[in-house]
Amino acid sequence: MLCPQRKWSNANSKAMIRVLREAKYVAALAMTTLPGDKPLNDARHAVVITLSDLVQALETDPAAQQEKIDKAKEAIRNLEWALKATLELRLRNLAGDQL
Repeated sequence: MLCPQRKWSNANSKAMIRVLREAKYVAALAMTTLPGDKPLNDARHAVVITLSDLVQALETDPAAQQEKIDKAKEAIRNLEWALKATLELRLRNLAGDQL
């Protein structure tokens, strides 16, 4: 978990930034390879934007602002909710098709 009061070593900061960049890349890739679902793409876009902001903050100041961390967490939670809702809807539709 990211904590602004904690001093991160240079190696930890670089590793954390690498993971955040990979997560941002996956969200952006999903937007282009699965473009048909607007609510999911809106949530993915929010993740891309907030992770970009967080990475930039971490690169300039490893003790990133809590606001950027909170925004990224919220965007990720919203994407998780949208993914679960989409999955549930698709499963219901699949179950209805089999009746």
